[in-house]
Amino acid sequence: MSKVNVVSAEVSPQLRLQLVASQAIKAGEIIVQSREEEIQDHRTWRTLQLDESRHLRNAFLNFVDHSCSPNSLLDVDSLALIAIRDISIGDPIAFFYPGSEVELSQEFDCHCGSDECLRHINGGFYLTHDQMRWAIAKGYCTTFMRRQFERLLGD
Repeated sequence: MSKVNVVSAEVSPQLRLQLVASQAIKAGEIIVQSREEEIQDHRTWRTLQLDESRHLRNAFLNFVDHSCSPNSLLDVDSLALIAIRDISIGDPIAFFYPGSEVELSQEFDCHCGSDECLRHINGGFYLTHDQMRWAIAKGYCTTFMRRQFERLLGD
């Protein structure tokens, strides 16, 4: 079973389950540790892309919301969801979906409330070049997606 630290599932204001911090989490700490056995070879709306052919399906990660100002990131090498900034008790755990997926199985309108909200979310390949550079600079991309963006940008 996956290891989960200091989080619980709670009902969000949109009446869906979300993962929230049940105690303070420091930047760099592991939030959810996944296992190799959770890797599959196809994308679904419940997976996270690790590379061109591998996708991670972890029951706890199903409840991690999207944000255009996220507090976590999937480390594709260690299969761990890591806090990228300090997270306070009660804060929802969120990551930047286009920073971990070439293409989403289901695109959606974003209502994250961030000042930097992109408004409509699809996979990373649907970002503009400026948005790709922004996501890289903010540290919102997995190593796989950062390499994809750099390739597309010619960097």
